[in-house]
Amino acid sequence: MKLLRSAVALMMALLMVLSLGGCTMNKGTTWIAKSGEETIPAGLYLLNVSSGYNTAVSVLEQMYLEDAESVNLEDLWKNSLDGLSVDQWITEETKESIVNYVAILNKFNELGFTFDEADLMLIEQEVNNYWESDSASYKQSGVSKDSVRKQVESRYRSRMIFDHIFGEGGEKEVSDDVLKQYYADNYTHIQYLSVSIKDKEGDELQQRKDLLDEAIKNARAGGDFVAILKELEHDVLTLSGTAKEDLPERSDDHFDAVIYDSTKGYYPEELLTAVAEMDVDSYKVVTGETELILVKKIDPMSEEEYFKANRESILSAAMNGEFLEMVSEWGKTVEIEFNEKALKRYSAKNIVG
Repeated sequence: MKLLRSAVALMMALLMVLSLGGCTMNKGTTWIAKSGEETIPAGLYLLNVSSGYNTAVSVLEQMYLEDAESVNLEDLWKNSLDGLSVDQWITEETKESIVNYVAILNKFNELGFTFDEADLMLIEQEVNNYWESDSASYKQSGVSKDSVRKQVESRYRSRMIFDHIFGEGGEKEVSDDVLKQYYADNYTHIQYLSVSIKDKEGDELQQRKDLLDEAIKNARAGGDFVAILKELEHDVLTLSGTAKEDLPERSDDHFDAVIYDSTKGYYPEELLTAVAEMDVDSYKVVTGETELILVKKIDPMSEEEYFKANRESILSAAMNGEFLEMVSEWGKTVEIEFNEKALKRYSAKNIVG
């Protein structure tokens, strides 16, 4: 996966950023689709092309893991997915995102929903933040501020519909008991500290190992683990020459982390493997390529307040798949006309080159 990501994904992502600047629109390609009275601007399509591209790369990564010979690293566009060229596959994925946009809009209207003043203020603020952060790139890419607004509005519509279905009092309300079980099965709560050993040799390396050995002994003897981590960090920094007055003062939750599918990429494989095999309330020193990690595995249900504070995101994770299936079903009833001239002009291959 690392080879493919470095050889293809990163390179192509950079090319997309650079090449989007060459996408100027003409009169016949300012819109991408029409559905009823709704005309969808090409800019909304362009905002979703990169998502289709990233999905294609993810699929190719998995193919590469299973059979490296099945993926052409020399030329991304010579690969095929589901019997389609990568370019056409991305086009179909992006078209589906536009169909889903219309499906969500239709469902929103069908339910009689509207944005209240607070929603409109939040939407406007978010749109302005996106636009002010990189308006030049948007303009060069042929993406208008109105297209950015439509993308943001659609996300808010999705959330409102999602809550209407799965939230409190919803058609398919999800109970706390179900969510807690999902949380326990899919989330891993840890407390940890990484100590770098990169380029450390001899006495310096041994001193760091001794500090971790002492820390885990104290933890297993019943010491306050967060206090142990704070002291360990200070001892390691002191070894490196940090003055006492410059040592950091950490909050207790600084050492906490919750690992789930979308965050696993941020942690060393060695840590993920070790934690998966650990019992709750146990400790371990994990050896990574460049660090030693002192970690404790926490009972995910030990802190009710954490669950309450993150209930909305846990609900999203638990029910997102079912919601997307529902959106896909709604999309089957959408009547939509695509602008073939615009689709050809804004294909991923033309954009990326």
